[in-house]
Amino acid sequence: MLLLVTCNFECFSQKTLEVLVNRFGKLKKYEVFIGDHLEYKMKGKYSYRRDKITNLQDSFIVFKSDSVVRLSLLKAVRLKKNHHLVRTLQTAFIALGGGFIFLNTTNNLINERNPVVDPLAILIGGGLIGTGILIKQINIKRVRINDRNQLKIVDLNFNNLSEKPEK
Repeated sequence: MLLLVTCNFECFSQKTLEVLVNRFGKLKKYEVFIGDHLEYKMKGKYSYRRDKITNLQDSFIVFKSDSVVRLSLLKAVRLKKNHHLVRTLQTAFIALGGGFIFLNTTNNLINERNPVVDPLAILIGGGLIGTGILIKQINIKRVRINDRNQLKIVDLNFNNLSEKPEK
């Protein structure tokens, strides 16, 4: 018995924002897609803004708050590398630090020990919380846009490949 299965797949291209980082002669590429959040700093500003990307044009980024930013006006971007293991470790260290302080204080209250809040427990818990925050900061890639680091919008539209280009 022969069973034939036909599947219809539709493929579409998605515009991406590529951040090209040239460091020590090596080129590394990070991709940001439509729907992702982007933290960026504009030229002449001192703080970062965070917004969701809704569309990418030739040299413009359109955000959810209806603001349009030109690529040439961006000074720096922050890219969060969302690795599952790193996020899990970061959350675990912060939770374990707070839990250690809470459990030690509760244990001292039950056993009627003085001092109730142990300075060594605060030191250990603070170290665990600090480690979690440090892991979070290490996971953020900060890219300053300059001669070596570039932003590009790539549109992979293969629908019009058979047409001749207009002159």
